[in-house]
Amino acid sequence: MDDYVKRKLQEWVLSEYIDNFKGQQISETNFKLLLGEEKAQEALIPPWGPRLIFKKKLEELCNNQIEPSTSKMLSPCATFTPGKRNTDEANPPITKRLCGTSLGRADGLTKEKQIMKRVKGKLQSKPADQQSSLKFKEFLSHKIKVLETDKKEVVGVFGKTGAGKSSLINSILDKVNLLPSGDVSACTSVMIQVEANMTRDGKYTAEIEFITPEEWEEELQSILAERKSEEGNDDEKEDSGGDTDEYDDADKIYALYREDGNEASVNNLMDSRHFKSIPEFLLGKKKEFKTSQAEELSRELWCYLRSDILSNEQQYWPLVKSVTIKIPNVKDLLEHIVLIDLPGNGDCNKSRDEMWKSVVGRCTTVWIVSEINRPVSEKEAWEILDRSVSYLGHGGQCRSISFICTKTDNIGVDYDMKKERDSILSRNMVAKKKVEEKFNKQPKIKEQFNIDKDFFQVFTVSSKEFRKNRVLQPEDTEIPKLQEFLRNLNDRSTKTSDYVSGAYGILSLIQGAKSSDMTDSKKEVCQVLENNLKEGLETIGQTMDEAYEAFERCLSEGVRQSVETCEKIAKDKVIEPKGTNGRWYHKVLKSLCKNNGVYKPIRKKGKKSQRERNLNDSLASCMRDLSNETFKKYFPNQGKGSSINDLIDNFTLDTNSLVEAHPEVSLHLTFLKTEETKLKAKLTRDIRERKKEIYNILPKSISDTMRPCYERAALYTGPDSLESMRKELRNHLKTFKEEMFHKAKKEMLDLLKEMKKHIVEELERELQESMSQSLKTPDSLLVPDVSEEYEEMKKCYEKLPSSTNAAPTTA
Repeated sequence: MDDYVKRKLQEWVLSEYIDNFKGQQISETNFKLLLGEEKAQEALIPPWGPRLIFKKKLEELCNNQIEPSTSKMLSPCATFTPGKRNTDEANPPITKRLCGTSLGRADGLTKEKQIMKRVKGKLQSKPADQQSSLKFKEFLSHKIKVLETDKKEVVGVFGKTGAGKSSLINSILDKVNLLPSGDVSACTSVMIQVEANMTRDGKYTAEIEFITPEEWEEELQSILAERKSEEGNDDEKEDSGGDTDEYDDADKIYALYREDGNEASVNNLMDSRHFKSIPEFLLGKKKEFKTSQAEELSRELWCYLRSDILSNEQQYWPLVKSVTIKIPNVKDLLEHIVLIDLPGNGDCNKSRDEMWKSVVGRCTTVWIVSEINRPVSEKEAWEILDRSVSYLGHGGQCRSISFICTKTDNIGVDYDMKKERDSILSRNMVAKKKVEEKFNKQPKIKEQFNIDKDFFQVFTVSSKEFRKNRVLQPEDTEIPKLQEFLRNLNDRSTKTSDYVSGAYGILSLIQGAKSSDMTDSKKEVCQVLENNLKEGLETIGQTMDEAYEAFERCLSEGVRQSVETCEKIAKDKVIEPKGTNGRWYHKVLKSLCKNNGVYKPIRKKGKKSQRERNLNDSLASCMRDLSNETFKKYFPNQGKGSSINDLIDNFTLDTNSLVEAHPEVSLHLTFLKTEETKLKAKLTRDIRERKKEIYNILPKSISDTMRPCYERAALYTGPDSLESMRKELRNHLKTFKEEMFHKAKKEMLDLLKEMKKHIVEELERELQESMSQSLKTPDSLLVPDVSEEYEEMKKCYEKLPSSTNAAPTTA
């Protein structure tokens, strides 16, 4: 494997998979050929979350080399206008991909980026005569490229169907008709991602990702098998407890096939004629649209996002995995932010469920949306929070939660506008107080987060009044408060400071490299810095060892308690819970065993469905409960203390102390300071991703140990199958419980060791390389003259707020 592949994986925060790429001899020549090779990608990067990141980054990389396309197609669900030619149903056109340069990257770069673009051109324009100069130029080019990396904040928007999520997002972005909304039922399984279109074309674009045909076929088999087993069987139709769902799996069949879905077999339903308007589904490609108006894009997307049984048009939402929408002219709100409208829970479809977990784990902020009329008693909103909290907390990176009460204008007082306004504002105050009181009583929140005054907020909004101003002033609707919330999170000034500081460091190094007669000073300074590096790494190693010992103690107690209680927990939670009836519970248990210990209920419209059951999580609960406080101490999502992130923040080469004694190498030291700060920021992100893996390893390890048992239990059929499955689970648990929990403990501790190794090795390797390139290279290197660019960037740098401390942030 060459340096190109290694650097790409490092840029994309996928360093842990470098060995996999090396073992398969992936080089720059064949790296881009991995695009579309799903099996090869899975072999190289097995976990879903990191693989989704790799897939997106690789697509972006390859798309930048594709020629622009101006082709456009009409959506199969778009309204047909008289006088316009309809598409040929036999040969429907396929949308050209809207990617990378096809949208035309904005030329309106900031002044600072234009400066660095000139510097990069100078580095590439003339080949270096010396080998040392060539290596130095390659080093600099890589550093400039890394400056462009943009890490976006993810805001997850949760809420039940009809809570007003779409109207809320439309109002905040001042795009009234962007996301489809109205009286028809929304599709609760589709994930909608909204971000800024940063290109110059001013267009609205959308990219639709489908589930695979294989996944849809498997889902059809499950739906039809459920339908067949319930035909004429009243016992199966009894109320089984749980939550009422908003739509039925039968609706999926009707939405996509209409009357053709009645009594059809799986083979008939998978016939290609049903998908002629969406050939991308069968081809495993994404469908994309590009329009000039928000309303036009909304019409194009309607049948991919909405469920309307009264419509005669074919609807495709059952096949949709996610939709990414990019909109123009929202840089102040979304330049560094992604808004994601999320289903309240995962999905019985495995790929949707994996994507849901991955996205929830990346949310830095969460909005829970519920109607104002019952914000405290609304069961679904609070259950969404309860189900998601572990993915947001120790298993994620959430730093704040907001509860948003919508439709505040629905007050029922319309004879006096002043009284109506007073009534609305009074009810808003009461709602805020009650929601805050209930939130403070949520035990799982306290287990997962260090709560401070900024962690939780309540907003009371009216999208309707924000548009019409009939009774309420704009500030009364609190939409402006949410816009300001996004602007603060967007934090464009911090991003600019990060870029300018890093760029100034690079230009300082280039200027310093042209100087001569500094060999002795460089050697002396380098020795001091290497000693500081050694001492800093020793401190980090010691603290990481303390964290390891703390986890070892709580996990050992967790193993002891788990061995004692696991059989009872498994019985009460999954194997034989109270209130379950054998006439239907055998299907729940069989589905759980087929899905490796996890049961996702099949939705039944107008009825209550079984709640989700996860045996692996239940078995891991003792170990997780006992390690929660230790996790909060060392891996908090927010706040300061004795965390591993604080340890990285406090690490320093102490370059400032050397500037006064060695002014002749001050430019080199400026570069090292900015590189140190950028590296610490990268390690903070690495720690964030690795701690998610550490937290999730316990149920994953237990699932691996239980897998042979699940597979055997799933094979049982006949009248005694329920008791046979229960016996299989009980016996396996009794036989392997000691081994299973000790194995889970070891795997978590091994990941902590790997984290320590990664932190120490990254700091040592990266800083040694930076010191080598800045302080161990020959004097008067053959580098281009960037004096003009240096002076321009210096002026930009000096204008930065003093709070930036002349360095990029590590947040």
